[in-house]
Amino acid sequence: MGLTLSEKLRKKCVVCAQLIEMCNIISIELGCSLSDSGKIIERLKGETALKSLGFLQSFDFELIDIKTPLDAQDNERLNLLFSELGKTDCDTMLNLTEAFRLNMCESKKRYDEYYKTHSRLYIALGFLSGIGVSLVLM
Repeated sequence: MGLTLSEKLRKKCVVCAQLIEMCNIISIELGCSLSDSGKIIERLKGETALKSLGFLQSFDFELIDIKTPLDAQDNERLNLLFSELGKTDCDTMLNLTEAFRLNMCESKKRYDEYYKTHSRLYIALGFLSGIGVSLVLM
């Protein structure tokens, strides 16, 4: 149980880091090639560095309801970013992407700090629970 909780915390850190990388790729695509939104999504789907972002594989512009292991507030920001993708000019889209990237950097710091302080605690509690159950069953 403790390992599962610790793994969930680690997953948040990984997803957040990959969202930051995704923003970097979107910015490059928008800044260099002025790709349309469909081409950007296809580029993101093929990127191996974004393998934890499973929502990219089944992404649909008609129904944007992205769920990740992150908090609801971060998921809402992600949905907003993708809902605006392709609907504004390039400069505005670059600004939105950069704002989202900065939000994710702050969230990543928060998730990393929480992971450092709580992951060991979860593992220890899981271990102690196992010992407690073993003692009760004896």
